[in-house]
Amino acid sequence: MRRSDREVKDRTLISGMLDMAEILHIAIKREPFPYIVPVNFGYEWQGDMLVFYFHGAKTGLKVDLLRRDPHVSVNAAVFISYADLRYRGHYHDYRSVTANGIAEEISPGDEAFLHAYTLLLSHNHRTMQPEDLAAVGGTSVWQIRCRAEDVWGKAEIVPTCEAELPFAHPCKNEEDKTCLN
Repeated sequence: MRRSDREVKDRTLISGMLDMAEILHIAIKREPFPYIVPVNFGYEWQGDMLVFYFHGAKTGLKVDLLRRDPHVSVNAAVFISYADLRYRGHYHDYRSVTANGIAEEISPGDEAFLHAYTLLLSHNHRTMQPEDLAAVGGTSVWQIRCRAEDVWGKAEIVPTCEAELPFAHPCKNEEDKTCLN
């Protein structure tokens, strides 16, 4: 990373950044260009592994490519523009988490399947409903296992603690601190 001063390494902060993101972009090997697909996702840390979960159709290009070569890169990001205002000298801010990992389909009969699906729903602010259980039969659920050393976060204005994760909302008058979150 060229701007190491913007790197985020702390797991708690990386988790907080992922909690802010709604979409995970998965880059899958394909010639002559990578195939990038946006998915909704869930995640968890398992020891030194960050594990992402996503679901989709049981067949299709994404599934074919992942079965051919499961090595992927992922990115989840959020961005805010301060337009004509500035906060701490910046016109915008972002939170981004990027990782490299191995994708693996989870068998529908495996208890990990329901665990993964529950985390997916939870990340999307939902709880498991009876209709969700009926729908999982037609769904493919995958995990992407990423070693901690293959995960990195980045921000324009780097948070140093959880309280600094939400984006600030600057005022027209930066001296008036009462309107900052």
